[in-house]
Amino acid sequence: MATTAFYSNKKEIYNTYDGADLGFTYSPECTSFKVWAPSAEQVLLKLYTTGSFHESGAQVLGIKQMLFDEKTGVWSATVEGNLDKIYYTYVIKTDKGTHETQDVYSKAVGVNSVRSMVVDMNSTNPEGWENDKHVLLDKPNDAIIWEVHVRDFSSSDTSGISKEHRGKFLAFTEKNTVIPFTSYPTCVSYLKELGVTHVQLNPVFDFGSVNEITGVEYNWGYDPVNYNVPDGSYSTDPYHGEVRIHEFKQMVKALHDEGIGVIMDVVYNHVYATDTSPFEMTVPGYYFRMQNGRFLNSSGCGNVTASDKTMFRNFMIHSLRYWVEEYHIDGFRFDLMACHDIETLNLIREDLDKIDKRILMYGEPWTANDGENGISGEDCCNKANAKKLSNRIGMFNDDMRHGIKGGSDDDTKGFIQGSTHSAYNVIAGMMGASSVTFGNWANVPSQCITYDSAHDNLTLWDKILKSNWCSDYDSTDNLYIKQNMLAGTMILMSLGIPFMLAGEEFARSKRGDHNSYKSPDSINSINWTRSIRYKELTDYYKGLIKIRKRFSPLRDNTTKAVNDSYIVYNGQIISLTIKNDTEGEWRMMSIVLNNSENAAQVEMKSQYDLPEKWVILADAANASDEAVAIFDKDDMIPPRSAMVLVDKESYDKIKNPGEYDEAEQEWVVE
Repeated sequence: MATTAFYSNKKEIYNTYDGADLGFTYSPECTSFKVWAPSAEQVLLKLYTTGSFHESGAQVLGIKQMLFDEKTGVWSATVEGNLDKIYYTYVIKTDKGTHETQDVYSKAVGVNSVRSMVVDMNSTNPEGWENDKHVLLDKPNDAIIWEVHVRDFSSSDTSGISKEHRGKFLAFTEKNTVIPFTSYPTCVSYLKELGVTHVQLNPVFDFGSVNEITGVEYNWGYDPVNYNVPDGSYSTDPYHGEVRIHEFKQMVKALHDEGIGVIMDVVYNHVYATDTSPFEMTVPGYYFRMQNGRFLNSSGCGNVTASDKTMFRNFMIHSLRYWVEEYHIDGFRFDLMACHDIETLNLIREDLDKIDKRILMYGEPWTANDGENGISGEDCCNKANAKKLSNRIGMFNDDMRHGIKGGSDDDTKGFIQGSTHSAYNVIAGMMGASSVTFGNWANVPSQCITYDSAHDNLTLWDKILKSNWCSDYDSTDNLYIKQNMLAGTMILMSLGIPFMLAGEEFARSKRGDHNSYKSPDSINSINWTRSIRYKELTDYYKGLIKIRKRFSPLRDNTTKAVNDSYIVYNGQIISLTIKNDTEGEWRMMSIVLNNSENAAQVEMKSQYDLPEKWVILADAANASDEAVAIFDKDDMIPPRSAMVLVDKESYDKIKNPGEYDEAEQEWVVE
């Protein structure tokens, strides 16, 4: 289907195409190829035996002239015979010169993305793939997200992963892994015990900053080359394009089999290298925002893609649908989401809804360089415009992040280190940024991603140490552990969607490296032995996750829980009391936070009648969905700690169903 769009860089009208068949369409009898290149004077299809020149047996199988349809701007060709595992490129002649390039719409590529590849995608499916099911939750804030880099996850010899799979997709498929010579679980076995619902993978599509041949370099992967292809550096064989596809699917299925969803970190806001990008070599200047012949740079990476242009908008929509349908991806995290326009993100949400409204979608509501974005501030996806977006497009809450710990890389202090000026941002964040009283940039709490650290900047542990002027990254000082526990309580007992950097729950350190995007494995790899060294911290997070899963208001995706809550605070003491009408759950919960150096009186208030008796689920040392103590009205909350309480009457009723003894004010087992 053809539509007309204005091509602003040349003041021309180009016909555009919204069909979903760009790229190759394979059958055993023939394969058709389509590429949108309306400014091209000629396009040739070249077929190869291998993915690169240096491989043995490399040769050109044929060259075919493609035919142009002026109505759609699409060049097409059909080749008879079975082209499964044959590589191809396009030779495109424009007024900018003649360039040989891989396909913008590649589904498979050879080593280091030199050539695209035809693949029978059905042949890449692992055993049982037809029965694989998405992990989709009823409400967005039912999710508990654990962010991890594929290589970090298993590259350490402490991971217990077989040597050939360390740092690879297949590490996620290994079961019952433990820290060597111990019984402590690692990797997916550990995630099951921790209780998270989703892993968010740092970019796993094809990126350009790591040489797939050597596999030596390290990079986070925010350098896109081919958006619809898994990266070869995480496969056991980067030379044969079908291998990475098969192993990626094995990873997804293995996580799904354990009840864990998979979220992709997607970087549609820029490409790795503008001039050599297949986008630029196919339709020069079109896919990027430009000004006076210069590429704009709101991504901070040398270019910014034009989501507001018809064909890149279509590309994003089709690409995301492809990852959901072909790879069974359960959600997407958008890098520098404010580089994109509101209309495009809402259209993406609408298209994903046609598949399943429960697919997660959220991102960073900022750019790297606002003055270089090329679209109006009123049109970009930042927090100021959150209310223009679908309720099911979430945004990271950096206000709460700073409120919790201070600046991300400096030695400033937030609430956990004793700041008396951070309570307001913490409270607003705990209310899912949806409270009229404390700030409501979000439509509903499920639009608020609540977090304190991510792959960027210092880890939470390194930030805690820096703000306390400590250089011992392996310190077990109780003060620092308590500050970490306090941060974890704020994240997991808030009304938004909780998000954690992998290992935050066992004091993960990158030895003070605040920007480890290309640092070695010695900095980035997860050291699984820290889950033993900081076991009390890990167990605390496990307990908080159990509590969260048993109290529905913390996961309410409407503003009801916000309206049923009552806050008491004085700058250093915060008390959030929440009513619950859900049958079979605790009737009321109070979350009390003390960041002072002194013990404090526990103060709870509500617009509803408060229970007389409470049980403690979390205190300064322990957290569980089982009572760790009975609360006495004279109990004090220790310094630098949290307390989570629920009313004793409903707790006893759930624990021991029977008759209620009015005199003793407790439930008696029948």
